[in-house]
Parts: sequence; C-alpha cells; structure tokens
Amino acid sequence: MGEFIFDTEWADFAKTKGISYYPKLLVGTPFSPVTCEKILMERSFRKRFVGLDGEEQRKEFRLCVGKKLQSIVKESKLSSAHINFMTQEEASDIAGDIIPNQPDDDSERVNKKPAGKSNSILDTVMKKFTNKEDYIRKTTFQYHWINVHKNRNEKYTSFDDYLSCFKSKKRISIKRERRRVLEQNVRVDAISGKDIRQYPGLVERMYEIYTSTVKKMFWGNLYFNLDFFELLVESTFIENLVFMCARLDDGSGSSVSDKFDAKDVFAGTINVIENGVFHGRYWGCLPNNYIKNLHFEVCYWKAIEFCIMNGLDKMEPGAGGGDYKWVRGFDPVLIHSVHYIAQPAFRRAVRNYVHLESAQQIAIAELLNDKSSVKGSKSSSRKSTTQ
Repeated sequence: MGEFIFDTEWADFAKTKGISYYPKLLVGTPFSPVTCEKILMERSFRKRFVGLDGEEQRKEFRLCVGKKLQSIVKESKLSSAHINFMTQEEASDIAGDIIPNQPDDDSERVNKKPAGKSNSILDTVMKKFTNKEDYIRKTTFQYHWINVHKNRNEKYTSFDDYLSCFKSKKRISIKRERRRVLEQNVRVDAISGKDIRQYPGLVERMYEIYTSTVKKMFWGNLYFNLDFFELLVESTFIENLVFMCARLDDGSGSSVSDKFDAKDVFAGTINVIENGVFHGRYWGCLPNNYIKNLHFEVCYWKAIEFCIMNGLDKMEPGAGGGDYKWVRGFDPVLIHSVHYIAQPAFRRAVRNYVHLESAQQIAIAELLNDKSSVKGSKSSSRKSTTQ
C-alpha cells in the first residue's frame, strides 16, 4: 500500500470479528517512509507559536487536529485514522509519551532474578504508554547511517576514517566485499543534479532498472511511471537527485569519463537528497547481470562515500532490511506513528498488542545501539536511538 507502517495483522483480526477495516483515513507522505512533521502549518500562522507559550499552543493545535481526524472518521463511518512517520513531538502531543517503567521496591523484590541470570530484554527495558484522546502510539525503528565519528563528535573525513571505527575483523571483511566488486571489472558512478541531463537515455535506463525490481517481486507495485521521473529531471527538483550507476569499467580511471554511455548501466539506485539527508531508494539490477556484493557496494558503501564527500548529515536507506544494515554501521532510530480505532473493543485489542510490540521494538533498538558495529561511547550510540 506504500504506507510502510504495516497494519495487515490488524485488518486480518478485524475481518475475523466482522469489522470492516477499509476504508480508513491515512495521513502520510505517499510511498516515502520518512520521518518529518505531518501536521503542517502555513508559515504566517506558524510564526505565532514562539517561545514556551507558543510551544504549548502548538501542542493544543496538534491535539485539535487529532480530534478533527476522529470526527471525520465518525462522520464518514471509517474504521480508523492513522498518522505515519511523524515526529516524536507530534506523537507525544497527540497520543502521549513513552515512559520507562519505574517499579516500586516490592515489585523489584518479587521480580528479582537469581544471581547470574539476567532479565529478558522486555523485563529490563519494558515501557508503558500514556493515552490521549483514544489514540494508540506505535513505535518501531529503521536503520540509519549517521555522519558523526562517535569518539570525535564530528563528521567523518573520508571512507577510510569511517572504516577505522570498525573492529579489525570487520574492516577486513568490508574491504574484501568491496574488492570483489572491483575484481569483476565493475565501477559505480554517482551522477547528481544537473549532470544527469548530460547523459542521453540515462533517465530511461534508470527507470528500466527501477521496474526490474518491481517485476521480480510478487508484492511489487509500480508506483511511478517514466513520465514521473522525466518531470523530476526537467524541474528544479533535479538538484535533489542522485543516481548511483553500475557499469563495466572502461579502464580510463577518471570519475565519469566522456565514454560514459547510459546503455552500459546495468544496476543502480535512484536517490534523493534533502536537508542534509541522503534518502536511498529503488535498487535494481537488470536480468542476467548478477554481481556478488554489488547491492552492498551501490546501496551502502558508495552512498556512504558520497555522503562523506559532500558533508551530508545522514543516510536513510529505507524501510526494509535489518541485520545486513546493522553490521555495516546503520544503527536503529525510532519511528513514531499514532492510530485511532473507532470501534472500542477493537481499539482495546490493538492497543494491547501495539504496546507490547512497541516495548519490544524499543528494547531491541536500545540493545542494538548499545552493541553498535561502529565503535564509540555508549552514550553516543544511545543518543541516535531517539532521533
């Protein structure tokens, strides 16, 4: 559905109880699992909210928006309202805070484990959730790469500088992974901004690569057509675009030589840069062009190199993946959404499930940040969990 806050289990449960889950009301950015403000204000109106009093007024405004969504659901006989990938502040204002459990002395004594045996993750990091206006707060996480050397608290100066933050065994593994791509005579070029227009047929070839992934996945949906990408390139938005293009090396040794031909590109990604963030998107590889480790080179290593060279703040590679991102230096960052379910019994069931699920997600994120593949102080790694 292009939402990336998945609720198919809720829909399945509703069906078993004879509740129609669709249609529902959704607030979000289509096809983009990107955290940003979802309750927008006109600029002149926003200027009214200044200082501490302004912050309180902003909270009241967000709460009013939440109530308005509830009334739309009831008047239109919808099942629910959902606001996805919102900021932590918006989620807290509408649905309440996430609060660490503070057990009293008696409960600590009862739940204390025998010496030598640790509590489960949920026992030690369990959270409770306040409730506002019947909204349910859901917390998950994505893997982001942050351009900050954790020991120096400044941006990396080069890819080797970033690599130095891994343990020796992992550094060797990464170098080997990248070397195997080079050994297969493949190079990856980053073509960005107006430079994209210099190469005839490049947009068409990148679109072909994009559709190749959609076609091979049974759940794939072709959200965009060629006209969409051509319009982006023709507009001022081209300044935000970066194409990572994999092709056979022409042996020139230059960055992007005059010999570059769009027809030679057989794999790549279509990426967007905005506000210092590199949004990695739409990996694809044309049929019969499998190159071992090429996916990691194009989607991660070359993208990280680009971020470091251009002084970008971070990279968000999208909603998918897990272990293979974490071991390459992408650490968990919490993602927030809020949900209003109109039917009271259904709402209670979803709330109980979501609170347990969210507590588990937060616990896992904290654990993985604590054991981050990138060396640094624990306080530095935990800091990125709450972004």
